[in-house]
Amino acid sequence: MRLAIVATAHLQARGLELGHRSVDILARVQSTRAKDYVREFNTALAPPWRREPTVREFTHRTRTELGIAA
Repeated sequence: MRLAIVATAHLQARGLELGHRSVDILARVQSTRAKDYVREFNTALAPPWRREPTVREFTHRTRTELGIAA
């Protein structure tokens, strides 16, 4: 059980790291399709993850830098 929890936490951290990289790139590029993928990623961060500070920071970035609603 602990390994599953650690694996989930690691996956989340890596996913958010890649999510932040995509925001960095999309802030300079106009791509509706790419922004749709980021929007889908935000949707996948549904509760209970949405309350995590790192997830809140990510969704805030997508909202302010890309205009993507959480």
